[in-house]
Amino acid sequence: MLAKGIRLYRNSFAGLSRDIWLLAAVTLLNRAGTMVIPFMTVFLTYQKDFTLQQAGWVMTSFGLGSVLGSYTGGWLSDRYNFSKVQFWTLLLSGIMFIVLQTVDGVWHMCIAVFVLSAIADAFRPANMAAVATYSTPETRTRSLSLNRQAVNLGFAIGPAVGGWLAATKGYNWLFWVDGLTCIAAAFLLRILLTPKARQAELEKPAAQNTAVLISAYRDWHYLAFMVITMFSAIAFMQLFYTYPVFLKSEYHFIEVYIG
Repeated sequence: MLAKGIRLYRNSFAGLSRDIWLLAAVTLLNRAGTMVIPFMTVFLTYQKDFTLQQAGWVMTSFGLGSVLGSYTGGWLSDRYNFSKVQFWTLLLSGIMFIVLQTVDGVWHMCIAVFVLSAIADAFRPANMAAVATYSTPETRTRSLSLNRQAVNLGFAIGPAVGGWLAATKGYNWLFWVDGLTCIAAAFLLRILLTPKARQAELEKPAAQNTAVLISAYRDWHYLAFMVITMFSAIAFMQLFYTYPVFLKSEYHFIEVYIG
């Protein structure tokens, strides 16, 4: 039974391009370093002595920055090489994570977190554009699935390691590891996935596509789906924003168990 399950799982990703696997590997590295955001509210309330309300304003700034970053990342990816967008957003967000540990004051923290999330989330549309470019129409759904699984696996690793580091080494380690993994992922993408001739070859079929596309803002089914997704995210994001500090304050969990 186990062997059959493994075989089915392996076959589901058979035939994907080498570029897709490399992109997923780099994504895994980047997300495995995700440590700061899961512990942000705990860090703010227990290390920076912010009130819960002040920590809430900081995380609101993170969400607003994400909205701006997602839109900006899509705009940039439409007009420039998505590889450059991925590289610079990873590099700059890595630097911002390292700088963030030195920021004091509620409003300074709000501004810094807003800038950080605006840069970091500009990576996401470029990353999706990369998946679309490095895959074919027949493998696109499975390519997106592999990339998403890399994100989820990385998120399973990052908070666990981050909790251990925070409890044994100190919170500064979270910012350094998160920042350095972003920077490492940026340079790995630059080294492994920027052959211009290959990218031009992959993008050529899309340029020959004469299908008429409507604006996303005029697709009411899509917009309705976005609204539903927004409400779902409002509920789900409590897992990252308020649940960790709840475990710390109400159950007195140490960071290892929160992670």
